[in-house]
Amino acid sequence: MAHEFTYTRRVEFADTDAAGVAHFASFFRFMEEAEHAFYRSLGSSAYRIEEDRVEGMPRVSVSCDYLSPVRYDDELAVHIVVREKTAKAIGYEVRFDRLGGAEPVTVARGAMKVVHVTRGHGVRDWTVTELPAALLERIEVAPEPDPGPRHGGAA
Repeated sequence: MAHEFTYTRRVEFADTDAAGVAHFASFFRFMEEAEHAFYRSLGSSAYRIEEDRVEGMPRVSVSCDYLSPVRYDDELAVHIVVREKTAKAIGYEVRFDRLGGAEPVTVARGAMKVVHVTRGHGVRDWTVTELPAALLERIEVAPEPDPGPRHGGAA
């Protein structure tokens, strides 16, 4: 079962603003690209058209904290980690690392929550429904990170 995935991409000219820095909104697209690549790696998809319905995985919550600018042609690793999984939703923690130096540099951190929805053909409104069983079986919540050594007084 999978609980994390890393997607690598370059910052394209269209991702940048007039100053040549990646526009803040680009990071939300990068998150979505990584999420969709994760599903594809598991043999699934974030959007499907079935004979009797349409299925999707819209974001219901998303955030991003920017730590350092990235520019055109920088290479980024977008690392997503599953932090929450219910029958109808998945919550991710996201880290953006700039590659190309001696060590990766974390340039942003974010979070995203998606829900599974369906609607019939010709129906306007979506209904929150359970995630496909095949996807639920392949995704698990990541173990909590090791907090490191504990320092305390003598017992």
